[in-house]
Amino acid sequence: MSIIHQRGPARAQASLTPMIDVVFLLVVFFVAVSQIVDQDRLVMDLPSPSPSAAHQPGEGPRAVVNVMPGPDGTSLGYQVDGLLFMPDESGQLDLIEHLRSRMSRTPELFVNIRADQSTAWGWVAPVMEAARFAASTAATPLPAARVRLTVDGDR
Repeated sequence: MSIIHQRGPARAQASLTPMIDVVFLLVVFFVAVSQIVDQDRLVMDLPSPSPSAAHQPGEGPRAVVNVMPGPDGTSLGYQVDGLLFMPDESGQLDLIEHLRSRMSRTPELFVNIRADQSTAWGWVAPVMEAARFAASTAATPLPAARVRLTVDGDR
């Protein structure tokens, strides 16, 4: 004699495991990307344009030069692409060589200069001069360097 078991209506159940896996992978991805994006960003008190007539530059190839603020409006050096260049003559020459190699590979390169608003202009001007000299001595000499001074437009 056989016994037939009655099961009742079928119920659909969703497994949350694949969704948790996807969410975990997205979290790991965004953490990794945010660390790459913040590599060229130092915490600085950037000047605010007044009036805010500055336009937001379009994306494109760029080298971000951070003029690292020092005490009393001085500079501790220049940071580009994770490299630190001292504010002395040999550091300037190394900065010129680094910018020259970047401009030789990418002629449409923009040089974005970021400086704290307490940093004296005398520490920003050498970076502009280095960009100008690097552009004129690149593998294919450029008529001028493309330089942007960065300000904080969020205030």
